[in-house]
Amino acid sequence: MRSFGLLFAGLLVSSAGALSFAAVHRGSSAVTDPKTSFTLPFDLVDSRVFVAARLNGRGPFHLLLDTGAGGVTISTDAAQQLGLHVGEAGDGQGVGEKTVHAGEARIAQLQMGDLTLADVETNVMDLSDAPQVFGSKPFDGIIGLPAFERMVVKHDYVNRVLTFTAPDKFDYAGVIVHFERPRQIPVVAGVLDGVAGNFGVDTGARSSLLLYGLFCAQNNLQQKYGAKLEGVTGWGIGGPVRSLLARAKELQVGDVVVRDLVIRLSAQKTGLTTSSAIAGLIGPDALSQFDVTFDYARTRIIFEKNKNYGRRDSYDRAGIWMGQDKDGKHFTVVDVIAGGPGAAAGVKPGDQILAINGESTGNLVLPDVRETIRREAVGDKLTLLLESDGKQRAALVTLKDLV
Repeated sequence: MRSFGLLFAGLLVSSAGALSFAAVHRGSSAVTDPKTSFTLPFDLVDSRVFVAARLNGRGPFHLLLDTGAGGVTISTDAAQQLGLHVGEAGDGQGVGEKTVHAGEARIAQLQMGDLTLADVETNVMDLSDAPQVFGSKPFDGIIGLPAFERMVVKHDYVNRVLTFTAPDKFDYAGVIVHFERPRQIPVVAGVLDGVAGNFGVDTGARSSLLLYGLFCAQNNLQQKYGAKLEGVTGWGIGGPVRSLLARAKELQVGDVVVRDLVIRLSAQKTGLTTSSAIAGLIGPDALSQFDVTFDYARTRIIFEKNKNYGRRDSYDRAGIWMGQDKDGKHFTVVDVIAGGPGAAAGVKPGDQILAINGESTGNLVLPDVRETIRREAVGDKLTLLLESDGKQRAALVTLKDLV
C-alpha cells in the first residue's frame, strides 16, 4: 500500500501535514524560464500556506505549499476542469485511518509566480471532505518537492509573503539547522523536554507539534504530560485525526528553541502517525514564530525570529471540532472534547451550528472562526444557535484553555 504523505495532519495533515495527503514524487518535471528571485503573496488558511497557481494556462487554482508533500496532488474536480486523462494509481494511506484511492495524470504546465514547471506528474484525489478543515476556502491541491527542490523558499509568516530564490544565487550566514531527507520531508534532530527524537518539519501539519503514537508510547509521554483530553484535532487524507492534548515546556532543534507549546499526542490506531520512522511533525504554529527559509540544495533550514516569537501557543478554547456543510450554509459539530467548554455547554456531535454570536454561519469563514476561538481571551463567551432533530436551542460557551 502506498503512502500519500502527510497533509491534513491537523490536515489532511495535516498540515505527514496536518495536512496531512501529500503526493508521491514519482519523477522529475522540467523547469522553463527560471528566475533568479521573485516574491509571491500567500493566504494563511488554518495555519497552512496557500498559493495561487495556473495549471495548463487556467486558473487560478489554490494549492497548499507543503514540505510534507513528495510531489503534486490535485483534486478530482480540478482534473475534470482541466480535462485530464486520469489513470489508476492505487490505494494508499494518509494520516486518517481510512484507506484512500488515487489516480494519476500529467499537467503540461504548472505556473506558480515566476516558477514554471513543465510535464508535471500529479496524483488525483477526491478532496471533497476538505470543508471539514478549510470550510468554504478553495482547496484544489498540493505542491511540495518539485518547488522546494528547485528554489530556496522563504516563508514570511508576518507579512504572508514567499520569496523564491535560485539556489546558486542564494547565500546566508545565521541560525541554520541542517536536515536529512530520507523521504520527501525534511527531518531534524530535536529534544522535547529532555526527550530526543527526529522530527519532520511539515508546513502542512497544522498546530505546533504532532507526536506519533509509537514515540509517545516508548517515552511514556501521556503519563509525562498528564494528557487526558482527547478529541478530533485535525482532518487529513483518510479522515479525522484524534489526539490527546498537552502542553510542553521546550522544543530545541539545533540552536533554535521554542517554548510553551501545545502538543498533540496521536491516538490513531492506523495511518501515518503510527509509523516508527520519525517522532512526529513540527508544524506551522511553531514555525510561524520565525521567518523560515527552506534550502533543500544545502539541506538546511534558516530560522529568523519575527514579532510572533515567544507568543504563547494556544489551542481551540471551545473544545469543539467544527466542519462545514458542502452547501456552505451551516457548520456541523464533528466532535466535542469531554470536559471542555463545549461539552459543559451541552454541545453535541451532529449539532448544526446556525449562528455564532448572532451571525449566521453561512456568512462566516470556518478557518477564521477557528482562529478567533483559539485567540479570544479566556472567559469570553460564545452564543451558539444549534439545531438537532429539527429543534433549535442556544448554547453559551465560556472559553478556557484546555491545556
